[in-house]
Amino acid sequence: MANEEIRTILAPLTNGYVMLPNSAVGEILEFTSPEPFKQGPAWLLGEIAWHGWQVPVINYELMLKGTSTKVTSKSRILIIKTLGESTQVNYIGLLIQGLPKLKKARAETLIESQVDRLPDTVFSEVAIDGLKAIIPDLGDLTSVVEMAAYNN
Repeated sequence: MANEEIRTILAPLTNGYVMLPNSAVGEILEFTSPEPFKQGPAWLLGEIAWHGWQVPVINYELMLKGTSTKVTSKSRILIIKTLGESTQVNYIGLLIQGLPKLKKARAETLIESQVDRLPDTVFSEVAIDGLKAIIPDLGDLTSVVEMAAYNN
């Protein structure tokens, strides 16, 4: 089992990366301003129409660390498939800062950070090939986004 690998992407944030399995990625879009929600936290940027779905777009760094990131010409929206039983949130758009890197992750190439407590929407913090990355807990992330966007 030690040689098993998972094909992943490392999506750049301002400080670090978000690591996701390739299978969770729907598409990478050029940034367009989402249609804002009437209310919600600052990290909830709004929603976009994508392939017949209304997709909430979030600033994950702002959600986790309270640090705002600027939208630049390199900014993108990473569409990810959600996990869980949500009836309203099947996809989430993450604000990222550039094009993701493809990585093959193996147990021996991942170094898990020793953190006392992680935010609810984070499964783990890791380093791979010297790059620090957050692995989201997609189930919890979906629930938090659904509550913020649709008050469910």
